[in-house]
Amino acid sequence: MFKGFAVVVVALISTAQLDQYLTDGRYTGAAMAMLRQISRAFF
Repeated sequence: MFKGFAVVVVALISTAQLDQYLTDGRYTGAAMAMLRQISRAFF
């Protein structure tokens, strides 16, 4: 289970870094803003 969790974390970090390099973080920023709004809806 821990190995799967570690793989997911590494994949997400890699994707975010690639987004920062290729598109100046446009998609990562949008995803974080969306998650922030969803969390505010619940709390």
